[in-house]
Amino acid sequence: MFRLLLLVCAMALPAILAIPVDNSSSLSPTSSGANRVIEPVAFSAVRASDRSRKANSKIFFDTTLSDVGFGWNPKSSEFTCFYPGSYFFTFTAISASGHHFKTALMKNSDEVVVGWGEQVGYQSASNSAILNLEKNDRVYLNIREGEIYETSKVGRHGYTSFSGFRVY
Repeated sequence: MFRLLLLVCAMALPAILAIPVDNSSSLSPTSSGANRVIEPVAFSAVRASDRSRKANSKIFFDTTLSDVGFGWNPKSSEFTCFYPGSYFFTFTAISASGHHFKTALMKNSDEVVVGWGEQVGYQSASNSAILNLEKNDRVYLNIREGEIYETSKVGRHGYTSFSGFRVY
């Protein structure tokens, strides 16, 4: 519970601050007693761009809602790991009416988890995963099949989202 509280606090801190973690507690996986600093990292992006809504394409995002710490690149719509550790990622998308879709969370070039939306009406799908990342691992979304839908109304954030944050 205490580590979850630390995580919540970390997301509220400016990127230049760090949270020291005392590894000497009985909950620690190591017994070295050395303190480890957890740099806060979090991002959230919304609205799939026009160029990335069809099969066999990486999803690019028009809007970054938050970007704390290092890792999120809004131009490539990829998260690149700077601090090795465990990260939580989640995504949501909606199928275009009359179209199905399969969207995949990718780690480097490997499919990790998928979301599937049927072709009847507008179907939403989401999925999440906790990934252990090494420095320079890349995480992004890819449309494997079908087509996703986005609103055409100006001022709306959109229906597709991708978020992640460092757990440990």
